[in-house]
Amino acid sequence: MHFQVTPVALLAASLLFHQINRYWEYGLSGVGHHYAPIFAIRLPRMAAIFGQSAALPLAVLTALTMHSPGTRFIPFALVACWVLATNRRLSNHSWLGTVAIAAISCTSPDLHAVVAHDLLAGVYLTAALLKVNDEHLLTERSASRVVTAHYLGLLGWPLRPRILRTVPFTVVLFEFAVGALLLVPGGDRWSLWLAILMHLAFGVSGNFPFSVVAMALWVTMFSSSDRIEVSGDLGSVGCAALLVGVVALLLGRSAAGPRSGRWLAKDYWEGAVYGAMGAVALSLSRGAAVPAPQRSQLTHWLFVLAFVVNFLLVVTGVKLEWSFAMFTSLRPFGRSWLERHRLAKRPRYYRLTLPARVPKSLLREIDPVFVYLATRPENVVHEGVAYHLETEARKCHVSFSPTLMTDAPAVRELVPDAGAPPCHTSPRPRVLAHPAIAPKSLDQHYLG
Repeated sequence: MHFQVTPVALLAASLLFHQINRYWEYGLSGVGHHYAPIFAIRLPRMAAIFGQSAALPLAVLTALTMHSPGTRFIPFALVACWVLATNRRLSNHSWLGTVAIAAISCTSPDLHAVVAHDLLAGVYLTAALLKVNDEHLLTERSASRVVTAHYLGLLGWPLRPRILRTVPFTVVLFEFAVGALLLVPGGDRWSLWLAILMHLAFGVSGNFPFSVVAMALWVTMFSSSDRIEVSGDLGSVGCAALLVGVVALLLGRSAAGPRSGRWLAKDYWEGAVYGAMGAVALSLSRGAAVPAPQRSQLTHWLFVLAFVVNFLLVVTGVKLEWSFAMFTSLRPFGRSWLERHRLAKRPRYYRLTLPARVPKSLLREIDPVFVYLATRPENVVHEGVAYHLETEARKCHVSFSPTLMTDAPAVRELVPDAGAPPCHTSPRPRVLAHPAIAPKSLDQHYLG
């Protein structure tokens, strides 16, 4: 058997995998909602529906069928439409896939493997280095500890504090080893094996979409041309899909209680796709080496510069979301490394109050569950989201009464900012470079 696929088609398909899983989990009721646009531009409903539902399938189709130089940017344009239509949050792996498609679309085929290699090395090393902070490594609020304890609790396994304390260090070591081995001659295959094990752990605990996007980059890295070719007996790929699908069926957990048939099918589907992708990557890696054309040196330095800038934007507090800072325990405010090393102004957050009367027309534009979360007394809302919510509320002749908040170290939470001039208290449209909703308490867990 033999099949071919382009890197852009594979990466776009991995993003489509992410989107399908979101609809599988949450249904289609949110299609067309765009009250919390990632890049501060609220799209009309029809444009949002197109971006959220049709853009990625069309990107995959065009990447598979259009191969002329004049059409190579069409898939990226469609992926960009999807990103613009994304609501509430742009996950790290979604941003990774988007950046990879953009970079591959702008480079010649002999550099595609180099692009994938540099992206993988940068992402793993960035994720490891940003976790080297006392909040993540040493406290009970560590995102790694919280996620692991939650997952083990769902499985019904005992929670041993001594083991939980080692998890943050283990995650950092694994991520750093995967990234570092990519920079060592001959370390690619060892790095892949570590990555497969690590992403399997990430997957069964609830994040197979990230693992699939990462595997799409690994497959691209071991491909020597602009066509990813898998030939010969595909039985090993099928066996890997079956085996990992069963593992995901047995160990996958993302919600409490017994899983419905729909959720069991989703867990198996996620594991099977990941297993197949991992098997393809291993097949291509046998005897393969990342090609190094003469122009690759410039590519390497451009990616180094990009990741250094991204790292500094996180450290200085300019952004936190879509920054490859996966589960680092960094928070937009509070007792964290980000707070102590911040140079930029922190993002502005607002307290919203549920109106006495909530018109049905407002709930057609904004998800009722989101309205509930945004107006809970323990939560605060990013000003970019507060702006669009309040704009929509005023169209319906009601108000969320947004109140600007500021931190009060004495009480360890955000309180109304009484010192702000009235002319500076209204929310403004802003890019969601920080969480859309965050806890008001500076000590509450925040998995960012």
